[in-house]
Amino acid sequence: MSPKPLLVLFLSTGNAARSIVAEALLNAKGSHAYRARSAGIAPAEAIDPETRFLLESACYDTQKLYPKKWEDFYAHADLVKVDIIVTLSEEARELCPLDWPGSPVRVHWNVDDPLGSDRADVREWKLRKCLTTLETRIGMLVRCRPNVSEFEMLLQLKAIGMAV
Repeated sequence: MSPKPLLVLFLSTGNAARSIVAEALLNAKGSHAYRARSAGIAPAEAIDPETRFLLESACYDTQKLYPKKWEDFYAHADLVKVDIIVTLSEEARELCPLDWPGSPVRVHWNVDDPLGSDRADVREWKLRKCLTTLETRIGMLVRCRPNVSEFEMLLQLKAIGMAV
């Protein structure tokens, strides 16, 4: 029997782009070792249409993706244990509770907000950069040995520059 996959929760500000991209990527690449969810500090009403288009153009499944509130994961931590929290914005890093039930490993990947520009060409460039950055980091995460202690996982993440 294979071990239960580790749950990685990606947190960003609006859960409309960065964390949605991370959730889609890890669920596509995480094999049976990881499963991903995402949430926002102040979730948008819907996924950014350009983000959805980019993911679908890169052949990632977007069917089950939608913005979620981090408070829902926090409130139900006794039912759904979060093993790793990855914050993707400074706001998420600052506002994510330190007393998260189950003491998940915390990681911060500062990823520029792809929706933070009014210019369409800059927004598209930032979205592509976000996708590439997260593909690289998630590729490194997937290569970590997941079936180790929380402390060993934190050391592995620190060794590849993913934990602070």
